[in-house]
Amino acid sequence: MRRLLTIARAPWACATTLALLMGGIGVATAQDARVETQRVDETPRIETLRLSGSVSAPRTSQLSSAEAGQVASLDVEIGDRVSQDERLMSLDSREAELERQRAQANIDQARADRDDARQRLNEADQLSAQQNIAASELRQRQNALAAAEATLEAQQSEYALWELRVSRHTITAPFDSLITQRDSELGEWVTPGDTLMTLVDIEALTLDFPVPLSAYARMDDATLEIRLEGDTQWYAARPQARVPQDTNSRQFLLRAEPVDSLDLLPGMALEGRLLLEGETGPSVPRDALIRRPDGSVSVWLARQEDDEWRAYEQRVDVGGGHEGNVAVLDGIEVGDRVIVVGNERLEEGQSLSLIDDD
Repeated sequence: MRRLLTIARAPWACATTLALLMGGIGVATAQDARVETQRVDETPRIETLRLSGSVSAPRTSQLSSAEAGQVASLDVEIGDRVSQDERLMSLDSREAELERQRAQANIDQARADRDDARQRLNEADQLSAQQNIAASELRQRQNALAAAEATLEAQQSEYALWELRVSRHTITAPFDSLITQRDSELGEWVTPGDTLMTLVDIEALTLDFPVPLSAYARMDDATLEIRLEGDTQWYAARPQARVPQDTNSRQFLLRAEPVDSLDLLPGMALEGRLLLEGETGPSVPRDALIRRPDGSVSVWLARQEDDEWRAYEQRVDVGGGHEGNVAVLDGIEVGDRVIVVGNERLEEGQSLSLIDDD
């Protein structure tokens, strides 16, 4: 109370105090704002197209048997990795083995008949040189040899057929793969066309993304990056093929492969971003943008007037962004000086002190 009374009795003190306060405010307002700027360059505008895709296995085989039979052995389980030509399972081949043995016996008989016919023809040739022999007899023996040779060839073909059928009772892997499904059990009777097991080549997996047709003509210079579900890191991917889809979908299939070795499995979900290079134009660092509650976007420009730098706000239209830079479609020009640090509380026309003044 005593202090208040003292002030009241000394109105000149209030005036002095107010003057000092006003003077302090004047000093603060007049003080230059320290900012960092960056000149606007003309750079390629990168459009980022977000994609959703999955891992697929183009080399997937649903094995079946060319022969009917009872499953005699199962050599693999689901999840096993197998090599090309490795035995996976076999069917009971005893009946086919017996038929092959019969074909072998027929070959032996046909070979003996051929040798006998050849011997008889040789004897006829020797007799014809020493004494006359009927020409008809000679032709008969020649025909007999030709028939015996034909029979031998037929029996050899029959044997090869049964040998092939015996081999078909053993199911082998057509390529290095992973067993993802098994649809047969011991003792089960299978017929040609039944799916016995499913194999997937997990070393030749691809990354498949549906992409709007509007990006098809811009793919030559495009860059693809992918991110696995639950991962935060982006990885480079190499496009392999562009496959047109049904015209009603207005999309094409982008098939790619990862540049680096990744732990992938068929069916995994992927996130992709396709970086499409467009025309060149001005771009600014993302930190230079001021986003207003009404949705508008602006930047602060540093302009030199009478050897003094001042701040001026400029509304801009922005496009896509990449690696921290955002394309500016309208509002600034190449060579402008945009404020990237210290632009939080600037006022129109405020004096500036440039940290990076050159």
